[in-house]
Amino acid sequence: MFKKILIFIITGTLIFIISGCEGNGEESGEIPKEGTYVRCVEVNERETYDIANGSIVWVGEDLLFEESDLIFKGKVLDDATEIAIEYYIDGKLYYVYYEDIFTFEVEKIYYSESSSLGAGDIIRVSNSSCPSYWITGTIRMEKGKSYIVLTGKVTDYPDIEFTKYSDYFTKDPWVSIVLVEDGKYYVDEELPSLTNNAEEEIIRKDGDFKTTLYVKGSGFEDELEALILEKKGES
Repeated sequence: MFKKILIFIITGTLIFIISGCEGNGEESGEIPKEGTYVRCVEVNERETYDIANGSIVWVGEDLLFEESDLIFKGKVLDDATEIAIEYYIDGKLYYVYYEDIFTFEVEKIYYSESSSLGAGDIIRVSNSSCPSYWITGTIRMEKGKSYIVLTGKVTDYPDIEFTKYSDYFTKDPWVSIVLVEDGKYYVDEELPSLTNNAEEEIIRKDGDFKTTLYVKGSGFEDELEALILEKKGES
């Protein structure tokens, strides 16, 4: 079976979109006519999601685990906030980077590159697939629900401080997100090492997208921790 992890191939610039956006500026002030300028605005919720143009290629669950900096279980505290990070050059809008921001209370950490992070901490997790730039199949996490999420540490670009808006980002729009509900764990088919002995199989659809979720019960977290130890060589 071909091993997979998401790589987005987008016409033009990867997940950067030349457009405007709606909402009130988080950062106010006149846009300079010279040099670079960045501001963040909150985007009004769209009733119909804008589907991203492009294709998706997978290269494996091995890479997903290898590149994750934080694997945790947490509860979403607020409804998602969609933001647009606008990047200007010499007074002209050059591109807009859209993302959903989710606020989590950490319940359990399975793996972390940061020794200072622990249960009860509050973190912000972004997903670059959001209503203004929707990749079909995306799981949009919901307030009050718990998820296990494989994430990467957010880093800054020379001209953009992404760390002002989020701490971690989902490693892909759906496979790295496992819903935890009523003692059940909903695991995507693209994590084959965690789909054995499922109690149930569910087809999940999003437009033309279709995938199988494997419903796991007690013992799943032990399986996950053992897999992390295998993939990363440490706990």
